[in-house]
Amino acid sequence: MRRICLINGSLRGKKASSLEFLRDVESRLPDAEYAKTIVTVKARLNGSYPSEVLGQLAAADALILVFPLYAYAIPGALMRLLEDYCSYTRSGKQYTREAKVYAIVNCGFPRPVIFGECVRVLMNFCRRLSLDWRFAVCISSGPVVVTTKRVPFLDLKLKRAFAAIASDLKSGGSAPRVDYFIRPAIPAPICLMVKRRYEKKMDMR
Repeated sequence: MRRICLINGSLRGKKASSLEFLRDVESRLPDAEYAKTIVTVKARLNGSYPSEVLGQLAAADALILVFPLYAYAIPGALMRLLEDYCSYTRSGKQYTREAKVYAIVNCGFPRPVIFGECVRVLMNFCRRLSLDWRFAVCISSGPVVVTTKRVPFLDLKLKRAFAAIASDLKSGGSAPRVDYFIRPAIPAPICLMVKRRYEKKMDMR
């Protein structure tokens, strides 16, 4: 049974659209085949992340990071977790080299053209630790996608992207993969209207 660590990189808890995407991916990974753990980032930690939390990352055969994009960048709380994990591995602790790494990046903007920097950061993180970077699913207008994902035919590409993660994990593929770029199949003005409504009810991150 392969071990999967799903990392929720949002500080918004149950209000996070990133958490919705995490649950969607988790539902595609059968309990009979995968031992799954979920790690949620924390704010204002006193010291580094506990060894038991970092140990969950170290033991995993695959890491799936799900997080919102903040001003073109990875959230500080998630960066803190990744930095602590690097320190953990460099201290001599054992970890799964060649573990597969996937990212699901949720952005509030309607055009998926600003993801490049954060994806490069994650690729460099994988290179430093000899992890197997696979691909990213870059979602523009994330709150709109969450709000409309139950509408038939609007989220087919998103479903294919999440299915690709499950398929890649199952097959154990090693060939390079391209990133997925998801944008809502509805006009930008409507996206903005839905986004504002969503922000009032919950939170876009």
